Amino acid sequence: MTNKNWLRRGKIKPEIWQDQNKYWATKHHYTCSYMAMFPPSLPHYFIRRFTHPGDIVLDPFCGRGTTPVEAMAQNRVGIGNDFNELGYVLTKGKLVNPNLEDVLARLEALDANYCRTDWLRCKGIPNKIKMIYHPEVQKQLMYLKSELDWENNDVDAFLSMILMGAMHGSSSGFLSVSMPNTFSMGWEYIRKYIAENNLKRPKRNTFEVINKRCKRTLEKGQMPGKGSVIFGDARDIANPPLLKSESVKLIFSSPPYLEVIKYGLYNWIRLWWLTGNHEDVDDRLDDGHQIGPYLQFMKEILESTLPLINRESGLACWVIGDVKELNLAKAVWDEVGCNIQVTTEEGETLKYRLLDIVEDKIPSKEKVTKLWNSEETGIDKSGKATDVDRILMICPEHSTPEALLSNRRIVWNRFECLHD
Repeated sequence: MTNKNWLRRGKIKPEIWQDQNKYWATKHHYTCSYMAMFPPSLPHYFIRRFTHPGDIVLDPFCGRGTTPVEAMAQNRVGIGNDFNELGYVLTKGKLVNPNLEDVLARLEALDANYCRTDWLRCKGIPNKIKMIYHPEVQKQLMYLKSELDWENNDVDAFLSMILMGAMHGSSSGFLSVSMPNTFSMGWEYIRKYIAENNLKRPKRNTFEVINKRCKRTLEKGQMPGKGSVIFGDARDIANPPLLKSESVKLIFSSPPYLEVIKYGLYNWIRLWWLTGNHEDVDDRLDDGHQIGPYLQFMKEILESTLPLINRESGLACWVIGDVKELNLAKAVWDEVGCNIQVTTEEGETLKYRLLDIVEDKIPSKEKVTKLWNSEETGIDKSGKATDVDRILMICPEHSTPEALLSNRRIVWNRFECLHD
């Protein structure tokens, strides 16, 4: 049963985050489009209402890093986790939070050392990539692929993240033939589309494109908070302990969509540059769950994250989309969440308490999944677009989360000052 008396400063009002201008937030959010992303205004609302500066905000399925980036922009500690190399790199590149001077110095050095006559760099590029990029861009991409150490170098991680946003799109700010920037179309469709429209691969200077994007992203300076990202299965996030028990004030996350998204296939171009292939991602994530395995998956997620939540005032908000006629958020609570019991090393038994299930209707024009029904994408997802997201709000059994601000006091600054 929903506890309707827990909130003292006004009920949750989806219209508050829905009515915000799309581009109000820090520019870090807009460096690269990503499938199934929610707008920064959504986690911003909950971060502002339920956490203090310095609190830890966790997203176990961080994707392009919207939740931890917004936490960092609001002077919190944003922590993300993802099992997809693309999501990991996008989030890491933002959270390393470099200054513009260091970024441009590194980019200038890369440009100066680039050998424009080294054709050997293009050996091994698959034909499905060659048809997308001009030969000179191919060389630049292969050079950067060999030089940028996104795993060990913070500035290189930022530059890699910026490059991912430039990999494909439809304007001069992108490196490819004209195509959508949110997802990678199927390569057979691309081949046909290029031939039918007589498209020419644009000759672009990758260094100049990255330079402009870096300046645009960092023009307002560095974010005031702290952040970090983990690469791994969210079910293992507390085993071994990567976060301390009770350290998290707010979990805000959207689990993988049920039977909708292939995160590897729909990002095969970017993943080619990062890892060489996309198949491993979809094999690892296996997001084609039926309802039974999905609920078991969510049971394991809720069990692994419960000990991390502050037991006095912490809470978890899970954004879960409806599937056809199924209220999946309610099913997760009724079938899984209400029955969870976790025993701590001290012998304490932890349980969840339901706070609310908030309906967040998605405007049709803003649904990324609406694109999938079009013949222009080469992807058939008819009938599976998500019309309604629901926010499952739960907390440890004896936690008493309370809104720190009323709805009317929510502010929409790109970067919050060091003190609220």
